[in-house]
Parts: sequence; C-alpha cells; structure tokens
Amino acid sequence: MDRRKFLKSTGLVSTAMLMPRFLRAMPGAGSANGKILVVVQLTGGNDGLNTVIPYRNDAYYTARPQLGIAKELVLPLTDEIGLNPGMGAMRSLFDEGQLTIVNGV
Repeated sequence: MDRRKFLKSTGLVSTAMLMPRFLRAMPGAGSANGKILVVVQLTGGNDGLNTVIPYRNDAYYTARPQLGIAKELVLPLTDEIGLNPGMGAMRSLFDEGQLTIVNGV
C-alpha cells in the first residue's frame, strides 16, 4: 500500500472514531425525512468571534480594535450577531432555513 492510500484509509477510520457518540448512535439519521445533520467544529486557526460576530457589542470592538470586522461589513443574522463577510453562502443557507448556528458551545 502506498502512503497516499494509507493516509486516506486511516484518515476515514480516525475521523469516524472522533465523531461524537450521539452522531454515531444515529445510523441513517435524517434519511427518513430527507434532512441531514452536518456538524462543523472549527478549531485551530479559526477565530470564532470573527466568524459569528457580535457586531452590536461594543466590547467586541474595544477588545479588537485592529481585528474586529467593521459593522457595515458584517452579514447580519439577528439584531445582535452576524457572519463574516466571506460567508455569504452560509448566510444564504441561514436565510433559507437550512442553517442554524449554535454559538459558544
């Protein structure tokens, strides 16, 4: 087996092992009603406060005078939070009722 095949096959196994237990316990989850649950956990280089932005919170801009995303660039979801301007596709899914954000979990 070459290195590429090995990494692909072991990557799938290790990813499945890291899947939260509640997702593994639901074989075929969503298939009966056509809905699919996709859990995206962003870690590492992701900056959660610049992904889902508390654009109405002055403390955000006080703490991030250089890193904060300007209010006029934020894609509002509610009166309090919005998405990074690079997440237009996610905003469309949210508007269509196909995306929910569980923030700060």
